[in-house]
Amino acid sequence: MESYRPFQAAVASRSAAIALVAAALLSLIWQAYVPALALIAGTLIGLACQFHIAGSFNRLVKGGKRYLPFLSIEGVLRVLLAGAAPFLIVGRGPWLGYFTYLAGFVAPLAVAILVYHKQIVDGRDNASA
Repeated sequence: MESYRPFQAAVASRSAAIALVAAALLSLIWQAYVPALALIAGTLIGLACQFHIAGSFNRLVKGGKRYLPFLSIEGVLRVLLAGAAPFLIVGRGPWLGYFTYLAGFVAPLAVAILVYHKQIVDGRDNASA
């Protein structure tokens, strides 16, 4: 687990870079400011959820069965907060705002998959050399 911090930094920085570029395109080209804000917020909330899930898993592994009730409560709160966020950010705004929030929310997961795949491929190349 010693490589968790570099992995976390790579996922966070690449997700933020993608979100900022996409939000800049939305706001500069189409003047869609609310969807751009929703995209950035979705990315940040997606990263927070992803890293919170990883931290919860580590606490579960270390704490054992006594941590299990807290894990359920945390999961419900995380779903409620992440589900309520687009309504608080976009409100009764355009459908594009909700779409960009969802795109931003799942983008860190896609980035994490790609970063992890790169680690596996690099590790396989180093092991065979």
